[in-house]
Amino acid sequence: MNNQKKSPEVSLHIPPQMWSQFRQCMQKYQRRNEEVIGFLFCKRHQVSKHKIRYFPKAWVVPSGDCYERQSVSGLVLKQPFHWYLLKTYLSEGLNVVHIHTHAGQGIPDFSGVDDRYESEYAKFISSSFHQKPRLISGVFDESLQQYQFRIWDRNGLSFQRIKCYQSWFEVPESEDLLNNADLMFARQKVFGETCQKQLSELTVTLIGCGGIGSIFAELLERLGVKKWVLIDPDRLEAVNLNRTPGATQKMVDQQWYKVDYVKHLIKRIYSTGSCVKAIPTSVANESVKQEIAASDLIVVATDNHLSRQIAQELALEYMRPLVCLGTHIDVKSDNTPRMYCRVTVPPLGGGWCLMCGNIINLQRAALESAPAEINTLAAGAGYLEGINDPAVFWLNSICASTGVGVIHGMVSGFLNLDSGLDWIYDFPSSSWHKTNTEYLETPDCYFCSSASDLKITLDEDKIIIF
Repeated sequence: MNNQKKSPEVSLHIPPQMWSQFRQCMQKYQRRNEEVIGFLFCKRHQVSKHKIRYFPKAWVVPSGDCYERQSVSGLVLKQPFHWYLLKTYLSEGLNVVHIHTHAGQGIPDFSGVDDRYESEYAKFISSSFHQKPRLISGVFDESLQQYQFRIWDRNGLSFQRIKCYQSWFEVPESEDLLNNADLMFARQKVFGETCQKQLSELTVTLIGCGGIGSIFAELLERLGVKKWVLIDPDRLEAVNLNRTPGATQKMVDQQWYKVDYVKHLIKRIYSTGSCVKAIPTSVANESVKQEIAASDLIVVATDNHLSRQIAQELALEYMRPLVCLGTHIDVKSDNTPRMYCRVTVPPLGGGWCLMCGNIINLQRAALESAPAEINTLAAGAGYLEGINDPAVFWLNSICASTGVGVIHGMVSGFLNLDSGLDWIYDFPSSSWHKTNTEYLETPDCYFCSSASDLKITLDEDKIIIF
C-alpha cells in the first residue's frame, strides 16, 4: 500500500495588467542574447489542505545598473541591492518568485546551473528570515511567451512543478480554442478567442437571483459563461415581475424558486454544454461554502447587508474575486427621485473591502441575522427601513450590465482591477462617480487588513513606486 502523502496543488496568479507591466519592464532591460531577471513578492493563501495559491503584492525588475554581470550564460546581481530587496519584502512575510529568461524561442527548461543556484537560494532565504519564505522560480524563453514554474521546499532539496495563470482565475490559457463554427460569439472575436475560451471555463457563484441577479445572469451567460452556482432562498412573487426577464405569472403561481427561474434562463440558451447548480438556501448556510470555494468568481446581488458581509468574508477566506451589485431609489423633499446604482470590486486578498467602503452596514447586517422579534423591535425604533424598497428594471439593467462589463475586463485584461474598483451611477444627472480607492484602504480593518499592492521597478538605482 502506498501511504505517500500527496502534495497540495499549488498555483501562481499574476493579474493581467500587472503581468503586462512586468513583462514590458523585463523587455526594456533585456539585451540581445543576454538573460534578464525579475522578482514577484507574493502572499500565500491556503484555500484548503489540497490547494495553495500565491498572489503578487509587489514586483521588481532590476535595471542594468543593478547587475555585476549580465550575459547569455547567467546573471549576478549586486549584493547590496539584492539584499535590500530581500529584507524589504521577505521581512514582511512575503514569498519570492524568481523569474529569468533563457535565450531562444519555445518552451524553455531549467538548466543544471539553475538547479544548483535555486537549491542554495531556497535554503538561504528560508534560514535567513523568521517567516521561512518559499522560493518559486520561473524560466521564460527570450520572447517571454513560453515558460515553466516550480516551487522549492525550504531545505532546497526538491521542487514541485506548479501552474501559473496570468489571470485572477484558474482558467486555462490553452491553444484548444473554440470551434470556429460557434457563430453565437462571432461578433466577440475582437476580444480574442482565448478570452472566449476562458469565459466558457469560468465558474460563477451568483448570490441573489432577483431583480439585479437575474438580469446579470442573462447578460453574462450571453457573453459565454456556462458554469454557474446559484444561491437564493426566495421564491418568485408577483411583485418581482416588473424586473425579472422571462418570469411569468404562471411561475409565480407554481411557486418557483428564484434559483430555478434563473437556471431556466441559462438553460434556454445552453440546453447542452452548461453546468448550473441551483441551491435554494441562504448564503449563511454552511452547506454552500464548498460550492463557493470551488468557483472562480463570487457575485453578490442581494438587497441585504448580511449576505454581502458573508460573501465578502468568503471571498477573503477563499481568495476569490468579488463583485458587488446594488441599486437605490429614494425621493427628495421636493418629490423628485434620486436613483443610484453601484458596482464594487474590492482588490483581491485585501487592502480594502466592502466594510471599509461602507458598502456594508455591520449594524444592519447584525440585525438581519437576529431573530424575527428583534427585527420587529429594531424596525419600530427606526433602525431598519422598510423591506419593500423601490426598484425598476432599467436601473437594475444599468447596474447588471456594468457588472458584466467589469467581469469581461477582468478576464480579458483590458480593465485594471489591481487596486479594486468602486463606481456609482447617479440618475437623473446621468453621471458616473469613480471612488478614489486609495481612500478606502484601511490597514487595521478587522476583515481584510493587509499590505497594499505595490508595483515597483528599478531605474538608475532608484526605486520608483507607482
